Amino acid sequence: MDFDRITTENWTVAFPCDWIDKSEEDGTLYFSSPDGEKGFYLSLWLMSDEELRTPEELVSSFQKTEIESFISSNEGWKLLKSEINSSELPVVGYWGGFSESSMYRISGKQLAYGKLVLRATFHDYYCENQELSKEYLLQ
Repeated sequence: MDFDRITTENWTVAFPCDWIDKSEEDGTLYFSSPDGEKGFYLSLWLMSDEELRTPEELVSSFQKTEIESFISSNEGWKLLKSEINSSELPVVGYWGGFSESSMYRISGKQLAYGKLVLRATFHDYYCENQELSKEYLLQ
């Protein structure tokens, strides 16, 4: 499979080359599979010079906000996993959730290094098999 890449000084994100760029005007990048069943949002945040939180604290804050936003307990969502690896830089956070009633899997990944935070959110809008979805999008 051929991949396209988005590369910065610190990170490279690879995705299938047939995915469609449906980015929004606010600067958030969004790519969708050709059939529209999968997609991912990608945004890079440059924190202000006044920001005093460590990369681990930034990842924790982003992750908490994302989970509260995406995993709604009243809609049958289940948080499957939430973790932060701060043993090396960049600090990496990951979370995943699933709604059995809508067959919708969503996962997020955050990377923080210095004042930069890269946030990716992966959507499997019709997830028939969670294990295949994890392999395809994000562990």
